[in-house]
Amino acid sequence: VTTVGAVLTRHRDRLQDEVDRQPRMISFLNRLIEREEGVMPYQVTTKELPAQHIAMIRCRSTAATISGDVGSGFARVGAAVAASGIPFVGPPFLVMPEVIDEETPGEIHVGFPVAAPFPGDGDVVGAEVPALTVASTTHRGPYDEVGPAYHTLQGWSQEHGHEVAGPPREVYLTDPETTPDPADYLTEVQFPIR
Repeated sequence: VTTVGAVLTRHRDRLQDEVDRQPRMISFLNRLIEREEGVMPYQVTTKELPAQHIAMIRCRSTAATISGDVGSGFARVGAAVAASGIPFVGPPFLVMPEVIDEETPGEIHVGFPVAAPFPGDGDVVGAEVPALTVASTTHRGPYDEVGPAYHTLQGWSQEHGHEVAGPPREVYLTDPETTPDPADYLTEVQFPIR
């Protein structure tokens, strides 16, 4: 395949992904509309997260590249942690300290909680996240359809008199390698609050 052919094929595949996504979003919106007990199908809880050692990588991303950037980030962090011999102690996470949309790139942090301080390996760094209180909800479905969970947490925080005290985070509770259907992905969305 020529270079032009490869570019056109990638563009076609992106358009097809968007076409495939539309019926899922319409179905999701219909389910929201038909709910009697409220608009959003998300239950919000608060929880206290203890201080935690992490290994992570920071990078710039865009709305168009975030999926690939997150995947390659997890691979790099996972390899560095495995090489260090420090055990993983939880599922992978994504933190977005900046808003990323179609027009605006931003920084993302991708990583894993680990059992002990991670010494660092190139651009994979160790840190300790302080204890946090978070408002939390779980989204079931494709990653790119998680937006309503964010809106729910934002509204819940305001209604309950909380201030958002840090960037939101996504914790990936299922592994796409063992959960092949995106409709079954579970993503916990957390808003640090005070």
